[in-house]
Amino acid sequence: MNRDLLKENRVHGNPMYPVSIYPNVEQLNGQSILDCHWHDEMEFIVVRQGSATFQINMSYYEVNAGEAIFVNSGELHAGYVERDHGVPCIFSAVVFSPDLLLSHAFDIVQEKFIDPLLKKQLLPPPHIKRTESWEIDILHYLDIILTENENKAPTCELTTKAHLYLILANMANHMQQSTRSNPNPIGSHEKVERIKIVLNYIHDHYPESLKLKDLASEINMSEGHFCRFFKQMVQKTPIDYMNNYRIQKACKLLENSDKKIVDIAMDVGFDNLSYFITVFKNHKNCTPSAYKKQFYEGLNIQAEGTDILTIHRM
Repeated sequence: MNRDLLKENRVHGNPMYPVSIYPNVEQLNGQSILDCHWHDEMEFIVVRQGSATFQINMSYYEVNAGEAIFVNSGELHAGYVERDHGVPCIFSAVVFSPDLLLSHAFDIVQEKFIDPLLKKQLLPPPHIKRTESWEIDILHYLDIILTENENKAPTCELTTKAHLYLILANMANHMQQSTRSNPNPIGSHEKVERIKIVLNYIHDHYPESLKLKDLASEINMSEGHFCRFFKQMVQKTPIDYMNNYRIQKACKLLENSDKKIVDIAMDVGFDNLSYFITVFKNHKNCTPSAYKKQFYEGLNIQAEGTDILTIHRM
């Protein structure tokens, strides 16, 4: 899942049905499932195989196969597969706009459940395990949502909304009340907001020559303090994060344009072709040219499979 990074600016679904489904995505050991990012939508991530560590703001959760996490709107989140685990992580995700849950008119459901959730007055449990019946029910409903949407069932829009309400109902009795007098259970709000400023800056300026002092100055830190702060929050050095962001952007250009490799390197912020190829190989285990070739070969195989299926049906 090549998710555009921070702040994630892709459109999930469409205005009439603001839901995106990502079924059975496989991630190898030692790689990030999700680089640190956030979006206005809510998200459920279900681990199908293996395990992964998920970060939500400044808290971390070890999520095993058959479990899920919930990410609320605007929460910083990331996912990592541990090295030497031996089993690739396979996961599915449901991303949806909170608008899908809103009532047409302000009613008791909006007042008691939806508004407190959106305003972060009620904090749902982020880690959905299989230890209690309400958790098992939620995981069952998520399976239905994923299956119905993947199969494009005629009523998937209706059943998705219905099951999201059922999930919310199951979570309702296990939400924590958020009060200003208590410590924030999901981490320091100030730290999260500061790292968002830096990540937004990278997102806006990645084609340019970015220096550590430029990033540090965005949040009034010394370079040394900034590097320690960034690593604590994102689990990567600023250079590693910027390189990964640029490589993801390069992949999009390789998939969707006929630009030369050297031009793509320049477009995503690398002023040295040799260094770009080295970094690309470190992240993707192949050269940019090989990546482009593999991508288009995969498209051709899919197209041939569609043709065979069409002929068979005829």
